[in-house]
Amino acid sequence: GMTSLSPNERFKKHKTGARSKKGHKISSYFVEKYGTFLRPSLYEHLNPMTRTEAVKMEEELALSLRRKGYAVWWN
Repeated sequence: GMTSLSPNERFKKHKTGARSKKGHKISSYFVEKYGTFLRPSLYEHLNPMTRTEAVKMEEELALSLRRKGYAVWWN
């Protein structure tokens, strides 16, 4: 997904069940429950990129993973 936070900061928000100022959950249930660590070797070469590039890449990656049988969500 896309974020202005570092991968470590975003992972911490997922693990702690972070909420927005309005009280909406902004973390992933799956990461909160099952996430154990990040794998920088899978994403370091991708950063940084523009928002337009990120939107396109997110969809392409999600579809590729889904074709391989992974459960993937994106918006």
